[in-house]
Amino acid sequence: MKKILVLLSLFVLATSCDWFVFDNQAGWDAQVEGAFLDSKTGQQMQFAFPNCSKISIYEEGWDNEKAQTWYVKCNGTYRNKLAWAGKYRIQTIDQNFYPLTQAFTLEKGANKVDFTVTPYARILDPQITYEGTKIVARFKVEVEDASKTPNVDVAFFAFTDRWVSDGNNNVSGQKSTKQSKIKTADGQTVIELSIDTTVDSGMQFAYKRDHYLRIGAVATGSSVNASKRYNFSPVFKMSSDFSKVEIVSNWDEE
Repeated sequence: MKKILVLLSLFVLATSCDWFVFDNQAGWDAQVEGAFLDSKTGQQMQFAFPNCSKISIYEEGWDNEKAQTWYVKCNGTYRNKLAWAGKYRIQTIDQNFYPLTQAFTLEKGANKVDFTVTPYARILDPQITYEGTKIVARFKVEVEDASKTPNVDVAFFAFTDRWVSDGNNNVSGQKSTKQSKIKTADGQTVIELSIDTTVDSGMQFAYKRDHYLRIGAVATGSSVNASKRYNFSPVFKMSSDFSKVEIVSNWDEE
């Protein structure tokens, strides 16, 4: 009997302490969406998965701030439906634009926050055509600050879906699509790269399918863009018979 009383006493003591207090923290109460805008053109920046699709966000006011990873779509927009109201800071280093640190506040409910950034390079007037047996890209490149990024390379990427990028590329083995150094990135000189569809490049042309294409430029300097992050054109979709080319514009699909 004494043992039973002792056990009951211990149970009452345990249930009265914090061990059995339920977590009553409120759920997410904020949502945020916005875009990364080019500081010169005001247009949405182009991003790419997987090498430059992440940004670091810090919720301020904590003793040990820890970066949250938010994802940016290829067209430069982002959306986070699971956030808390509070003070935040974006702090980017390893991206395809000059580093940005900016504070912002999220209120309860829906929020819109855009970030103005400066890319290392811009792809201008991209055009993609099919000529003979080759997919040809013609474009211009402009660097933001040639004194900081004197080295500029370009490349032409192709893949089986819209996530085409330097990290998702089936034609890096072709001479005309490899990273090629250019001497003029003045925004006026037309540059040309091509993909030979008769060459077996990572099975890209082994089957009849649509082809997703993208142009990239990487501008680097002695202490700028050490990770060699590309700036990109929009994603182009070429039909399986090479007769139609269109820009991929629907990035709302998950």
